[in-house]
Amino acid sequence: MAGAVLKKCDFGSYMMQNIFELERRCGIKLGLAQKTLLAETGTIEQVLSILTGSSVRVNIVEQRENEKTISRESVILNDADRVLIRAHSKIFVCNLPRKIARQIRQKKLGIGTIIANSHLETFRKIIEVGYDPGNRSAFRRYQIIYRKKVAFEIREELVGVQNRRK
Repeated sequence: MAGAVLKKCDFGSYMMQNIFELERRCGIKLGLAQKTLLAETGTIEQVLSILTGSSVRVNIVEQRENEKTISRESVILNDADRVLIRAHSKIFVCNLPRKIARQIRQKKLGIGTIIANSHLETFRKIIEVGYDPGNRSAFRRYQIIYRKKVAFEIREELVGVQNRRK
């Protein structure tokens, strides 16, 4: 599994540099949609809907909780029930408002939708982009920061995202 840890500088240029280096090192060619999703710092569900030209939904596959965190496995699917992204999330409930933690526990919505619907001011920090040759999928690992504390750590695998051909 090859990955690149991101450092501080001009984020756009640095992300493209990391993606090009990832392609070179792994001998792969990522499509524009995959590159866009790896670099995205907003709501992934919204961007996926635009890129695929269809609505998407989040299914929670498994969710476990201990006294400090919620661990969640989820998939984002398109209208044809095709898995586009597989996500593994660690949610630090003590760093979130109770309302947000309660919505996560309900397992009805994706994290991005909960954040957007609640108008929660957050910052996404991409930690790593990489490629898993076993799954033949690009991935990214990032944190969502709320009030200067890590509220979420998420790893997303782009398992079913392809370029749209005309």
